[in-house]
Amino acid sequence: AAMAAGPVSPAKIVIASGATSTQLASFTNLTVSNQSNANNTAMQNISSNAGKITVNGISSQTTVANGGAMNNESVSKDDFANQNVSSNAGRVTVSMSGESTQYTGMTNSTLNNKATGGDATALQNLASNNGDGIRISGTSAQTVGLTDVTVSNTASGSHARATQNLSSNFGDVTVAGTSTQTTYVTGGSITNLAKGYRSHAIQNIASNDACNEPQDPCPGCNAPRH
Repeated sequence: AAMAAGPVSPAKIVIASGATSTQLASFTNLTVSNQSNANNTAMQNISSNAGKITVNGISSQTTVANGGAMNNESVSKDDFANQNVSSNAGRVTVSMSGESTQYTGMTNSTLNNKATGGDATALQNLASNNGDGIRISGTSAQTVGLTDVTVSNTASGSHARATQNLSSNFGDVTVAGTSTQTTYVTGGSITNLAKGYRSHAIQNIASNDACNEPQDPCPGCNAPRH
């Protein structure tokens, strides 16, 4: 995982002998941008996995898009913005018996994740799992879908927090059985906005959460906090 402020823990990616890790991102007519301004962090991974990844089983992340823009921006001092898309994020382990399949989709796209306002956080994942300590020893399939798409996630205001996940799981995820989460949308937009001083908005959609709000991202999940 590349982070503008450096990784929170020693980087370690292990894809074991006999394991399968397949990541694919495929765009058409798309502009992808990730912007960090002075003294802040913006991260972006697209077909994802992020911190301390160990794959002993099968991990398949996809993304695919079609029309315009995918943006991630951190604007003011100490803002943090993130985005992952086909996701997994903090301390991901897919065990030898495990299978993790994430997919995103999209068609006439626009996807935004923006933190602005001074120590604002905005986090977005799409096919999701987030942290801190994701363990998949069973079968986890998250999808998303979307068609005319506009998905946005914005934290605007000092100490505003936003989050969004879509096909979800979120805090300290363990899948030992079978977990199937799906989201399909046709047309329209999905928005999650925290606007104003210390505002906080969360959204998961096909869900599971267990982060015990009101403060996220979960402590230590996958990103530097200031």
